Amino acid sequence: MSSISSLLPTGCRILSCYFSSRITEKPPYWHKIFADKRIRNFDDMPTVGPVIEEYKKFKIHESYQRWVKDVGHVVKELFPDGSCCVHVYHKDDFKSVYQNDGARPLRKSHRVIAKYRQDRPLIYPNVGLGPGLGAEWSRLRRMIPSGVGGKEYLPYRYELEDITNDFIDLIRAKMDQNGEVELLPLLFRWAFESIGFVTLNRHLGSLFLSGNEEVSNMIEASHLTNEIIFLSNVCDFEKQYERFIPIQDYFASKIIEYVEDTINLHSYGPCIVINLLEAGSLNFNLGSYNLSRCPDIQERAREELVEMMPTKESKYYKNIEGARRGELLFDLGIASSHVRAILRETLRLSPPIIGNGRVSQMDLVLGGYLVPAGTMIVLQSQAACMLEDYLTPGIFPDRFLN
Repeated sequence: MSSISSLLPTGCRILSCYFSSRITEKPPYWHKIFADKRIRNFDDMPTVGPVIEEYKKFKIHESYQRWVKDVGHVVKELFPDGSCCVHVYHKDDFKSVYQNDGARPLRKSHRVIAKYRQDRPLIYPNVGLGPGLGAEWSRLRRMIPSGVGGKEYLPYRYELEDITNDFIDLIRAKMDQNGEVELLPLLFRWAFESIGFVTLNRHLGSLFLSGNEEVSNMIEASHLTNEIIFLSNVCDFEKQYERFIPIQDYFASKIIEYVEDTINLHSYGPCIVINLLEAGSLNFNLGSYNLSRCPDIQERAREELVEMMPTKESKYYKNIEGARRGELLFDLGIASSHVRAILRETLRLSPPIIGNGRVSQMDLVLGGYLVPAGTMIVLQSQAACMLEDYLTPGIFPDRFLN
């Protein structure tokens, strides 16, 4: 017996080496594009951008989607100042970028916000989460809860459900005689009220039937802030910065006024509210649109929710309260399977952000091109999710029900 056991380790190593030698790595997707399988130089990469083409104002998402269809999965965007940015659309390239991020990701983002805050050190102790880098970014990121419906948000769940009920009442009140309503402006108000309650711990009055001038001004300031963040990258930076100052002065003064009693929140609060306001309302809008095209899913979800909440006074969260207090919206056996599927499919079809930006910390091969270290790379997740390879609206959202 001892002689057999003494042979097993060596035998296992031999078998392991034998089978390992027979395992072939899947070839890169770009081998099908470049038959010679040769890695191209950075200068060979297809080029787009404001130096070459004229963007449609505020339709940049259309350009992002057009580039991947007309040019390919890897494109280089040239800017007027001579800098460039590489856009990637393939999941394998996403993986390559993330795997070579290093201990702390490097990014070039929200330059106009960074300058605004650096010019005001008495108000802002740092540039905030959006433009932040390195250790400062890591510290701020740890301060913000992650996940949707996670335990950090449990204290707010009943109030958020009440806010949603107010939102439904507002929709009903705003419907015209044909039962129609312009939903997106109301969604911005719902998002502002919900995000305001979570981040600022107070009601902002966004869902008053008569409206709220201050909230309307804040939402408009948020839209303009996002507009200028983009335009400052492709247009005259100083000109856009001049536009940015009065808008951000107003927005920041209101946020700081709201949170002056909340420790340290003012250092990153404006970034959070701006980013979540846009993402939350637009995602909800797309989810509602997709759901409107699937009456069978609506009916099945309704039947399930009526069973969970038999009366108008029933609360969703109160009816799924249990021993486990984790991801209530997504927990199998606790939450509505159809609500969970609708949320997941909505986030799959339309990620909350256009994409993630990274500055490469080493040379990378992306889509068959050698991208040098120090290059800004944007992972175009939103446009990628809209490609025919992944977009199958006919089964929304059945993929998550089985």
